[in-house]
Amino acid sequence: MAGTGGEGAVGKVTCAAWIRRRDDYGGPPGVSRLLVAFGRRSTASSPPLVDLLEFDAKASALASESEPLARVTVGEDAADTPRAIAVHPGGRELVCATAKGCRLFNLVYKDFGVHLISRDASPLQSVGPQKCLAFSTDGAKFAVGGEDGHLRIFHWPSLITILDEPKAHKSFRDMDISLDSKFLVSSSTDGSARIWNIDEGSPLTNLTRASDEKIEYCRFSRDGAKPFLFCTLVKDFQQSPFPHSQLAWMGSILH
Repeated sequence: MAGTGGEGAVGKVTCAAWIRRRDDYGGPPGVSRLLVAFGRRSTASSPPLVDLLEFDAKASALASESEPLARVTVGEDAADTPRAIAVHPGGRELVCATAKGCRLFNLVYKDFGVHLISRDASPLQSVGPQKCLAFSTDGAKFAVGGEDGHLRIFHWPSLITILDEPKAHKSFRDMDISLDSKFLVSSSTDGSARIWNIDEGSPLTNLTRASDEKIEYCRFSRDGAKPFLFCTLVKDFQQSPFPHSQLAWMGSILH
């Protein structure tokens, strides 16, 4: 995942995200193109980067990392190192979080190739270090959770603010948005987790846990049939997944 240390060697991968494109990239009709975006740290000879690579699903393998489909420089110093990447469901926009804020790139598919073009996103560029990024499934909302516990939810692509909560958590650990794009779940480094009503821009409930337990990672189900919320729970240094499917709020709101 990194260069060998010689001249021009690129840095190690710090974060990654899937990108799926269908039909309109110039390939055969009905065929998906699966790409991977890699964020890379800087080296003595290479600045922080975002690389796009092709993924061959049949072979379960990436194309050569030394020859990415596209490569873009994120910045000039270590503070520009990508920390997280989120891709819009449409596959044409990519947000990269750094210690300074967030950078927005357009993915331009042209002549059987892909290009990463930087785009202005003033409300995101100076928000400071972000740990979590998430687009809603419908692509109409975008959320960021910071190291400082600050939660921001925006309409996309206008970036009009829906929620600006400086004290959502001590510091963000994880975040996800429900399949219907109505709810956001977020977890904190202190082990707490909350559900937010996105449309109302307000907290809905705290997830229950014992005093010696920590909720770390959270994901809503994606099959559309059962409104499960899956979380990892840590107790006595043992981590295990569990479904938060019996919560009262889920039965009354998500159905």
